[in-house]
Amino acid sequence: MWRWAEWIADQVVAASGLESARGPGAALHFFVYDLLKVVVLVAVVAFVMALIRGAIPHDRLRARLEGRGGRLLGYPAAALFGALTPFCSCSSVPIFLGFVQARFPIGVAFAFLITSPLVNEIAVALMAATFGWKLALGYTVAGVTLGIAGGLTLGLLHAERWLQPDAHFTGEEDDEPLPQGWRARLLDAAQTSGRILRNIAPWLVGALVLGAALHGFVPENFFQSLFAGRGAWTVPLAALAGLPLYVSANATVPLLEAFVAKGVPLGTALAFLLSAVGVSLPELVMLRSVMTVRLLVLFSIVVLVGTTIVGWVFNAWH
Repeated sequence: MWRWAEWIADQVVAASGLESARGPGAALHFFVYDLLKVVVLVAVVAFVMALIRGAIPHDRLRARLEGRGGRLLGYPAAALFGALTPFCSCSSVPIFLGFVQARFPIGVAFAFLITSPLVNEIAVALMAATFGWKLALGYTVAGVTLGIAGGLTLGLLHAERWLQPDAHFTGEEDDEPLPQGWRARLLDAAQTSGRILRNIAPWLVGALVLGAALHGFVPENFFQSLFAGRGAWTVPLAALAGLPLYVSANATVPLLEAFVAKGVPLGTALAFLLSAVGVSLPELVMLRSVMTVRLLVLFSIVVLVGTTIVGWVFNAWH
């Protein structure tokens, strides 16, 4: 699906005279590839979400989700939907923004945002091929459980209080009727998509510059050498150290294998990589367009605590 973006990134790096495997060339390749991918995802997802908003009775759907039974169903549904979407953390942000724009319960939106980058079918298949189905199933259950628990926690804390004041608005008042007819809806969806893309553009570029720098210049062995011990304290330290990084779930399996081969305990390596996948600094920079600093910190703490618990459980199990 993204071969065209890979090809363009390869051409840009080749034209620059740099090597795409390391250093500045790897950073440039990462930036161009992910910029193209995320811009397309933001534009398409925002467009589709705007169409859905106009085509379904979202007020009634939201009312059902806000009821006790709806919430109980909504959290696992959002987490499982996240597990079925093969997105990285930055690519999951546009769908989360769509949930926020549609005024879905904030805990349900966070259940998706937490689970989506952590679990997908490709990562699970790679995990099974490398470590066996038992561990792959445990990884899947841990990721979905973390999403549900994190969403529930943030929902109970009424995290919507710490969204940016204009996070819910798409340019039309709540009592203004939605456009009628497909032509009007398509035009409205295109305008909404463009508006969201313009609003997050500075944050997006900043996030990708940061991610590119980390991707190109932080040596892999640096982290492997830190977490070879089996002390309980290494797990939260590993989770915290993963925060600045930006990797996809599919890339974590070979990294996980390399870490374990270097003597890093499985749970400690998982805590490090789940943190890097689930709550990276580039993702937080993008989320800053709709969240206050307080909510960003709270979201990070919830995910870091969750990944630490997962690490301790896997160290005790394996």
